[in-house]
Amino acid sequence: MPTAERVPSTREQILVLLRRHGRLSAPRLADLLSINPVGVRRHLGLLERDGLVESTVEKPTRGRPAAIYRLTDAGLERFPRHYDEVAREALAFLKGHDAAALAQFLAWRNERLAASYAGRVDGATLAERTDALAEVLNEQGFMAEVESAPGGGLRLCQHNCTVEHLAAELPDLCTSEAALFERLLGTRVEREATVVNGAVRCVTRIDLGKRGSRPEHSITSETRKATRSPA
Repeated sequence: MPTAERVPSTREQILVLLRRHGRLSAPRLADLLSINPVGVRRHLGLLERDGLVESTVEKPTRGRPAAIYRLTDAGLERFPRHYDEVAREALAFLKGHDAAALAQFLAWRNERLAASYAGRVDGATLAERTDALAEVLNEQGFMAEVESAPGGGLRLCQHNCTVEHLAAELPDLCTSEAALFERLLGTRVEREATVVNGAVRCVTRIDLGKRGSRPEHSITSETRKATRSPA
């Protein structure tokens, strides 16, 4: 027996129309949907509340000012994108044709991330810096938390990998991330588990007994390799 085709909700139809037309007023949306403008405004209010659409008031040449609606970045993300695929192909190309260039890219990326995070990943103790790092990672969607490790030390756990599809084919990304953690925390870290290797979370062990203070200028082995002049 054939499966009944799902009918898009009014809100989904509004999102599609805004994607197709770019910017529309509530009366124009009502015309396109053949429903009452009051009902359209109610749906638009809910979509604004959810951060999927935004409005600006514009004054036409004639008539009264009207609210014009468009999709927000979050609304645009409701439609298919292929960032991961393009990024995966680009990084795979780099690795296959010039491994040194990939290493330089990852080192450059870590420089940017370290500069962005350094002012926030701070604290008098390594434990404080680890907590601060987890907070920064949470804001990036990593679902990070810190827990005690057996035998002493800490574990930085990430329950979500935001680059899972890329890291599955390019483990260099995981290695680069660990190097960034070492740089920010000022101590050696050890990866105990990763999502891309089948674990339910990424686990990084941080030994409190090793270098408890952050060096003023820390250069990881990754950065040294990428910036070393050819012989």
